[in-house]
Amino acid sequence: MSKNILLLVLFMPVLLLAQDPHMREAKSLEELLRKSNPDEFRALENHEKYLVIEKIGSTKRKKIFMSQPISFETIDDNAFIGDLTRLTDSTLTLTYFDNTSQRYELRLFYLKDITMMHKRILPKGLNYSFSPTIFIPVLLDWAVFKNKPWKNVNTLYYLAGIEAGRIVLLNRKKFFNTYKFNSRRRLRVFQY
Repeated sequence: MSKNILLLVLFMPVLLLAQDPHMREAKSLEELLRKSNPDEFRALENHEKYLVIEKIGSTKRKKIFMSQPISFETIDDNAFIGDLTRLTDSTLTLTYFDNTSQRYELRLFYLKDITMMHKRILPKGLNYSFSPTIFIPVLLDWAVFKNKPWKNVNTLYYLAGIEAGRIVLLNRKKFFNTYKFNSRRRLRVFQY
């Protein structure tokens, strides 16, 4: 009985100040969209154009709105990373930093000239840092089974395999990071 009274006293402020669920006011669709995806809400309000990467025969689509960063490659195998500035039905304008002139430039691209777009903008090269944790299986083998690592020829193969697996895990976002435009995938422009 005393436990029930104690619980009632502890939860009394919550019960008195809490609002009943049926008394709450529902948020509008605009408020929910503004909070969850502000770029899409801005495009919807201003009737802006946006890029869509779609797979033909599927409902999967990726939308890219104005001022979002994009990375793509052209027919000439030139890679560009920058912010989407302007869209028309057949062209896009990109603001990017040109390393040769050391300034920001605007450049116009035709949609038909873009062959590949990256899902995520990632730095070039592999992420790697040495970690002594690769030696744990070897040390456990030595401690439990009394197999000395310098006498076992397969130890180097085990260490190389563990390190290769660790490099793949560290760089897993770099694999399957592209949308290639071909007969199954296309780049289109829509407008709200």
